[in-house]
Amino acid sequence: MAIRAAEALRELRDRPRRLLAVFAHPDDEAYGCAGAFARYGAREDTATALLCLTRGEAASIGRERGIAPADLGAMRERRLETVAERVHLDGLLVPGLPDSGLAACSLPELAAPVVAAMEALRPHVVIAGDARGVNAHPDHIAAHWAVRRALEDYADPVRVAMLAYPPEVAEDAKPRLLFATKREEIDIVLTLDDDEIDAKQDCLAVHEAMISMRGEDGRPVRPPLERFDLLGEAFDPPLACLFEGLSTGTA
Repeated sequence: MAIRAAEALRELRDRPRRLLAVFAHPDDEAYGCAGAFARYGAREDTATALLCLTRGEAASIGRERGIAPADLGAMRERRLETVAERVHLDGLLVPGLPDSGLAACSLPELAAPVVAAMEALRPHVVIAGDARGVNAHPDHIAAHWAVRRALEDYADPVRVAMLAYPPEVAEDAKPRLLFATKREEIDIVLTLDDDEIDAKQDCLAVHEAMISMRGEDGRPVRPPLERFDLLGEAFDPPLACLFEGLSTGTA
Protein backbone atom coordinates (compact mmCIF):
# COMPACT_ATOMS: atom_id res chain seq x y z
CA MET A 1 0.00 0.00 0.00
CA ALA A 2 1.32 3.43 -0.90
CA ILE A 3 2.24 5.90 1.84
CA ARG A 4 -0.86 7.88 2.84
CA ALA A 5 0.60 10.56 5.16
CA ALA A 6 2.58 13.54 3.89
CA GLU A 7 5.17 13.42 6.67
CA ALA A 8 5.90 9.76 5.90
CA LEU A 9 7.07 10.73 2.42
CA ARG A 10 10.36 11.70 4.09
CA GLU A 11 11.40 8.06 4.02
CA LEU A 12 11.54 8.28 0.22
CA ARG A 13 14.19 11.00 0.19
CA ASP A 14 16.96 8.45 -0.28
CA ARG A 15 15.76 7.91 -3.86
CA PRO A 16 17.96 9.88 -6.32
CA ARG A 17 14.90 11.11 -8.26
CA ARG A 18 11.56 12.12 -6.80
CA LEU A 19 8.31 12.99 -8.57
CA LEU A 20 5.11 14.50 -7.16
CA ALA A 21 1.89 15.06 -9.13
CA VAL A 22 -0.86 17.37 -7.87
CA PHE A 23 -4.41 17.18 -9.24
CA ALA A 24 -7.93 18.08 -8.16
CA HIS A 25 -9.89 14.87 -8.75
CA PRO A 26 -9.56 11.10 -8.99
CA ASP A 27 -9.07 10.29 -12.72
CA ASP A 28 -7.17 13.53 -13.47
CA GLU A 29 -3.97 11.55 -13.02
CA ALA A 30 -5.14 8.79 -15.37
CA TYR A 31 -5.77 11.21 -18.21
CA GLY A 32 -2.73 13.32 -17.47
CA CYS A 33 0.30 11.31 -16.44
CA ALA A 34 -0.50 7.65 -15.75
CA GLY A 35 2.04 6.67 -18.39
CA ALA A 36 4.71 8.73 -16.66
CA PHE A 37 3.77 7.15 -13.33
CA ALA A 38 4.07 3.70 -14.89
CA ARG A 39 7.50 4.55 -16.32
CA TYR A 40 9.08 6.11 -13.26
CA GLY A 41 7.21 4.04 -10.70
CA ALA A 42 8.89 0.95 -12.10
CA ARG A 43 12.35 2.36 -11.35
CA GLU A 44 13.98 1.66 -8.01
CA ASP A 45 15.89 4.95 -8.14
CA THR A 46 12.73 7.05 -8.45
CA ALA A 47 10.03 7.88 -5.89
CA THR A 48 6.58 8.73 -7.23
CA ALA A 49 3.68 10.25 -5.32
CA LEU A 50 0.24 11.62 -6.13
CA LEU A 51 -1.57 14.33 -4.19
CA CYS A 52 -5.27 14.36 -5.13
CA LEU A 53 -6.87 17.34 -3.42
CA THR A 54 -10.45 15.97 -3.35
CA ARG A 55 -12.11 12.56 -3.09
CA GLY A 56 -14.26 13.31 -6.15
CA GLU A 57 -17.55 13.10 -4.26
CA ALA A 58 -19.35 15.63 -6.49
CA ALA A 59 -18.83 13.79 -9.78
CA SER A 60 -21.83 13.42 -12.08
CA ILE A 61 -21.71 9.63 -11.74
CA GLY A 62 -23.17 10.06 -8.26
CA ARG A 63 -26.28 11.80 -9.55
CA GLU A 64 -26.60 9.40 -12.46
CA ARG A 65 -26.43 6.28 -10.27
CA GLY A 66 -27.99 7.60 -7.10
CA ILE A 67 -24.81 7.31 -5.05
CA ALA A 68 -24.58 9.56 -2.01
CA PRO A 69 -21.60 11.97 -2.03
CA ALA A 70 -19.88 10.33 0.95
CA ASP A 71 -20.20 6.88 -0.62
CA LEU A 72 -19.04 8.17 -3.99
CA GLY A 73 -16.00 9.80 -2.43
CA ALA A 74 -15.08 6.55 -0.70
CA MET A 75 -15.53 4.62 -3.95
CA ARG A 76 -13.39 6.99 -5.96
CA GLU A 77 -10.67 7.01 -3.32
CA ARG A 78 -10.58 3.21 -3.48
CA ARG A 79 -10.15 3.54 -7.22
CA LEU A 80 -7.17 5.79 -6.63
CA GLU A 81 -5.67 3.08 -4.44
CA THR A 82 -6.10 0.61 -7.31
CA VAL A 83 -4.39 3.02 -9.68
CA ALA A 84 -1.57 3.51 -7.17
CA GLU A 85 -0.96 -0.23 -7.13
CA ARG A 86 -1.14 -0.51 -10.93
CA VAL A 87 1.54 2.12 -11.56
CA HIS A 88 3.58 1.40 -8.41
CA LEU A 89 3.08 4.74 -6.68
CA ASP A 90 5.10 5.11 -3.50
CA GLY A 91 2.77 7.74 -2.04
CA LEU A 92 -0.93 8.60 -2.33
CA LEU A 93 -2.27 11.61 -0.43
CA VAL A 94 -5.96 12.55 -0.44
CA PRO A 95 -6.60 15.46 1.96
CA GLY A 96 -10.33 15.52 1.18
CA LEU A 97 -10.85 19.16 0.26
CA PRO A 98 -14.36 19.87 -1.12
CA ASP A 99 -14.96 18.56 -4.61
CA SER A 100 -16.33 21.30 -6.88
CA GLY A 101 -15.52 23.69 -4.06
CA LEU A 102 -11.79 24.28 -4.38
CA ALA A 103 -12.29 27.73 -5.88
CA ALA A 104 -14.11 28.78 -2.70
CA CYS A 105 -11.16 27.80 -0.52
CA SER A 106 -8.51 30.33 0.40
CA LEU A 107 -5.23 29.98 -1.47
CA PRO A 108 -3.25 29.22 1.71
CA GLU A 109 -5.77 26.48 2.57
CA LEU A 110 -5.41 24.97 -0.90
CA ALA A 111 -1.63 25.22 -0.84
CA ALA A 112 -1.19 23.71 2.63
CA PRO A 113 -1.31 20.01 1.60
CA VAL A 114 0.92 20.77 -1.39
CA VAL A 115 3.46 22.50 0.85
CA ALA A 116 3.36 19.57 3.28
CA ALA A 117 3.94 17.02 0.53
CA MET A 118 6.75 19.02 -1.07
CA GLU A 119 8.50 19.69 2.23
CA ALA A 120 8.38 15.99 3.09
CA LEU A 121 9.28 14.46 -0.27
CA ARG A 122 11.53 17.22 -1.63
CA PRO A 123 10.57 16.41 -5.24
CA HIS A 124 12.76 17.23 -8.20
CA VAL A 125 9.71 17.35 -10.51
CA VAL A 126 6.13 18.38 -9.82
CA ILE A 127 3.43 17.56 -12.39
CA ALA A 128 0.33 19.76 -12.46
CA GLY A 129 -2.33 21.10 -14.79
CA ASP A 130 -1.92 24.49 -16.41
CA ALA A 131 -3.54 27.75 -15.38
CA ARG A 132 -6.48 27.22 -17.76
CA GLY A 133 -7.51 24.03 -16.02
CA VAL A 134 -7.68 21.86 -19.18
CA ASN A 135 -11.38 22.56 -19.64
CA ALA A 136 -11.81 25.63 -17.42
CA HIS A 137 -13.02 23.52 -14.48
CA PRO A 138 -12.67 25.79 -11.42
CA ASP A 139 -11.18 22.94 -9.36
CA HIS A 140 -8.50 22.33 -11.99
CA ILE A 141 -7.59 26.00 -12.05
CA ALA A 142 -7.51 26.13 -8.25
CA ALA A 143 -5.21 23.09 -8.12
CA HIS A 144 -2.77 24.81 -10.48
CA TRP A 145 -2.62 27.90 -8.31
CA ALA A 146 -2.25 25.80 -5.18
CA VAL A 147 0.99 24.49 -6.68
CA ARG A 148 2.11 27.98 -7.67
CA ARG A 149 1.44 29.22 -4.14
CA ALA A 150 3.33 26.28 -2.63
CA LEU A 151 6.35 27.12 -4.76
CA GLU A 152 6.64 30.45 -2.98
CA ASP A 153 7.52 28.61 0.23
CA TYR A 154 9.75 25.96 -1.34
CA ALA A 155 13.47 26.61 -1.12
CA ASP A 156 14.89 23.86 -3.35
CA PRO A 157 15.02 23.99 -7.16
CA VAL A 158 12.08 22.14 -8.68
CA ARG A 159 10.87 21.53 -12.23
CA VAL A 160 7.15 22.12 -12.74
CA ALA A 161 5.76 20.11 -15.66
CA MET A 162 2.29 21.26 -16.72
CA LEU A 163 0.09 18.96 -18.80
CA ALA A 164 0.15 20.02 -22.45
CA TYR A 165 -2.02 19.05 -25.41
CA PRO A 166 -1.24 20.08 -29.00
CA PRO A 167 -4.04 21.55 -31.16
CA GLU A 168 -5.05 18.32 -32.90
CA VAL A 169 -5.42 16.46 -29.58
CA ALA A 170 -7.46 19.26 -28.05
CA GLU A 171 -9.72 19.37 -31.09
CA ASP A 172 -10.34 15.62 -31.05
CA ALA A 173 -11.07 15.60 -27.31
CA LYS A 174 -13.62 18.42 -27.17
CA PRO A 175 -15.63 19.14 -25.05
CA ARG A 176 -13.66 17.33 -22.32
CA LEU A 177 -10.49 19.14 -23.37
CA LEU A 178 -10.81 22.75 -24.48
CA PHE A 179 -7.39 24.34 -24.42
CA ALA A 180 -4.47 23.50 -26.67
CA THR A 181 -0.80 24.24 -26.03
CA LYS A 182 1.22 25.69 -28.87
CA ARG A 183 3.69 23.17 -30.21
CA GLU A 184 6.61 25.49 -29.55
CA GLU A 185 5.61 25.59 -25.87
CA ILE A 186 5.77 21.80 -25.41
CA ASP A 187 9.06 21.07 -23.64
CA ILE A 188 8.85 17.35 -22.81
CA VAL A 189 7.35 14.54 -24.88
CA LEU A 190 7.17 11.05 -23.38
CA THR A 191 6.63 8.30 -25.93
CA LEU A 192 4.98 5.48 -24.02
CA ASP A 193 5.99 1.88 -24.63
CA ASP A 194 3.47 -0.97 -24.80
CA ASP A 195 3.53 -1.66 -21.05
CA GLU A 196 3.07 2.02 -20.24
CA ILE A 197 0.22 2.29 -22.73
CA ASP A 198 -1.47 -0.71 -21.11
CA ALA A 199 -1.00 0.82 -17.67
CA LYS A 200 -2.54 4.12 -18.74
CA GLN A 201 -5.51 2.35 -20.32
CA ASP A 202 -5.96 0.26 -17.18
CA CYS A 203 -5.99 3.38 -15.00
CA LEU A 204 -8.61 5.02 -17.21
CA ALA A 205 -10.70 1.85 -17.02
CA VAL A 206 -10.47 1.80 -13.21
CA HIS A 207 -12.05 5.25 -13.15
CA GLU A 208 -14.57 4.37 -15.87
CA ALA A 209 -13.03 7.28 -17.75
CA MET A 210 -13.32 7.93 -21.45
CA ILE A 211 -10.84 5.69 -23.25
CA SER A 212 -9.83 6.73 -26.75
CA MET A 213 -7.43 5.51 -29.43
CA ARG A 214 -8.54 1.88 -29.32
CA GLY A 215 -8.87 -0.34 -32.34
CA GLU A 216 -11.37 -3.11 -32.98
CA ASP A 217 -9.24 -5.52 -30.97
CA GLY A 218 -9.50 -3.24 -27.94
CA ARG A 219 -5.84 -2.23 -27.95
CA PRO A 220 -4.51 1.28 -28.58
CA VAL A 221 -4.21 2.02 -32.29
CA ARG A 222 -1.02 4.05 -31.85
CA PRO A 223 1.38 4.79 -28.97
CA PRO A 224 -0.01 7.77 -27.07
CA LEU A 225 2.27 10.56 -26.01
CA GLU A 226 2.28 12.49 -22.76
CA ARG A 227 3.39 16.08 -23.20
CA PHE A 228 4.40 18.78 -20.75
CA ASP A 229 5.00 22.53 -20.80
CA LEU A 230 7.69 23.44 -18.28
CA LEU A 231 7.21 26.46 -16.05
CA GLY A 232 10.13 28.82 -16.64
CA GLU A 233 12.04 26.43 -18.91
CA ALA A 234 12.03 26.00 -22.69
CA PHE A 235 13.48 23.17 -24.79
CA ASP A 236 13.52 22.83 -28.56
CA PRO A 237 13.51 20.02 -29.49
CA PRO A 238 11.53 18.75 -26.49
CA LEU A 239 13.19 16.55 -23.90
CA ALA A 240 12.29 12.87 -23.69
CA CYS A 241 12.41 12.48 -19.89
CA LEU A 242 10.91 14.51 -17.06
CA PHE A 243 14.26 14.46 -15.24
CA GLU A 244 16.48 15.14 -18.23
CA GLY A 245 18.86 18.02 -17.68
CA LEU A 246 18.44 18.01 -13.91
CA SER A 247 21.37 17.33 -11.61
CA THR A 248 19.46 14.47 -10.03
CA GLY A 249 20.10 12.04 -12.88
CA THR A 250 19.81 11.23 -16.56
CA ALA A 251 17.05 9.76 -18.70
